[in-house]
Amino acid sequence: MSDQLGEILKNTLKAIESGKEEIFFIAETSRTETHRLVNELSQLKSDIQEIILQVDFQEKVERRMRQNLMEVNRAYQEHTQEEMMKTYAEAKDAQVKLQLLQQKEIQLRKRRDDLERSLTQMEVTIERAQNLMTQVSMAISLLQGGVVEALQTQNHEQRLEMGLRVIKAQEEERRRVAREIHDGPAQTLANIVLRLEIAEKLLELDPSRAKSELQDLKNLVRANLQDIRRIIFDLRPMALDDLGIVPAISKYLDNFQDNYGINCDLHIEGRERRLLPAMEVALFRLVQEGMTNVAKHAQTAKVEICLTYKDEWTIATIRDYGKGFEVNTAMNSPGEHFGLVGMRERVEMFSGYFSIQSTMGKGTTIELSIPSNQEGGTTT
Repeated sequence: MSDQLGEILKNTLKAIESGKEEIFFIAETSRTETHRLVNELSQLKSDIQEIILQVDFQEKVERRMRQNLMEVNRAYQEHTQEEMMKTYAEAKDAQVKLQLLQQKEIQLRKRRDDLERSLTQMEVTIERAQNLMTQVSMAISLLQGGVVEALQTQNHEQRLEMGLRVIKAQEEERRRVAREIHDGPAQTLANIVLRLEIAEKLLELDPSRAKSELQDLKNLVRANLQDIRRIIFDLRPMALDDLGIVPAISKYLDNFQDNYGINCDLHIEGRERRLLPAMEVALFRLVQEGMTNVAKHAQTAKVEICLTYKDEWTIATIRDYGKGFEVNTAMNSPGEHFGLVGMRERVEMFSGYFSIQSTMGKGTTIELSIPSNQEGGTTT
C-alpha cells in the first residue's frame, strides 16, 4: 500500500512539475507580448499626436482653400476659367487630404483602444499565472517535504491545524519574496531597459552622452545584482548548505548590522555541529524573524544572539536592550504582532519550545528550542 502511495505521489509531483513549467511558459510569453504591446502603444500614441497636428493644420488649409473658392465664385468675372478650375482643384485636394488624415486618425485611435484592451487582458493573464505558480509551488513543496506522510499519522484536527500552519508560513514567505523582487530588482530592470533604449538612440546622436549613460547603467546593474544576491541569501543562504547554521547566521548578522546600525554579538555555547537541513533552515528563519522584530520595534543599539548546542536540543536566544513591550498583549494580538506569533507557531511545528520575556524600558529576550536531530560530526 505504501509503495502504491509513493508511486502515486511521484506521478503527481511529475504532473504538477510539468504543469508548473507550462504556467511559467505562459507567464513569460505573456510578459514578452506585454513588452511588445507597450512599445507599440507608445509609438502609436506618438503617431496619434503627430496625426492630430497634421489634421489641425490641414483643417486650416482646407478652410482657406474653401474661402478662396467662395471668393473666386463671387467675383467670377474677374477670373479666367483656368484660374477658377485651379482654385476648385486646390479646394477639392485639400478636402480629400483632410478626409484621409481624419480617417487615419480614427484608425489609429481604434488601434490604440484595441492595444489598451489587449494590455489589460495580458496583465490579468500574468497575474493569474503568477497566482497559479504560487499555488502549484506550494503543492510541490508540501508533497516534497513529506508533509503528506506526517499528516497521515495524526488525527483530523491535528492534520488541519498543521496544514494551515504550513500553508500560512509558506504564503507569508512567498509574499515577502514577491514584494521584495517587485519593489527592488523588477523595478530597476524595467528602468534599465528604458534607459538602454535611450542610450541606443544616443549612440547616433551624441556618443559622449551615450557613454556616460552606459556608465550609469553599469553602476545600476551592479547595485541591482547586489539586491538579487541579498534576496537569494534571504531566501536560501548558500552558506547554510555549504557550511552550516553558524556561518549563515554570522553573515546575516553582518548584513543586519550594516543595514540598521545595530551592534550584533554572536556567541556559541557547546559543541557546534551540523543539524538536519530542515532544522537548520527553521533555526535560521527563526533568528531572522527575531532580528526583524528587533529592527522594527526594539529601538536598541545592541543585540546579543546566542546559539547553545545540547545533546538533544539546539537553543537560540535573542536579547536586546530596547524599549520592551507587554508580552501578553502582543501575543494575543496576532494581527499586530504576526512575527512573534509566527515564530511561536514555527517552533511548535518542530515540537519545540518558545518563550519570550520583556520589561518595559529594559529590553526583550526571546528563547527558542528545537530538537537537534543532528546529522553527526562537528563543523570545521
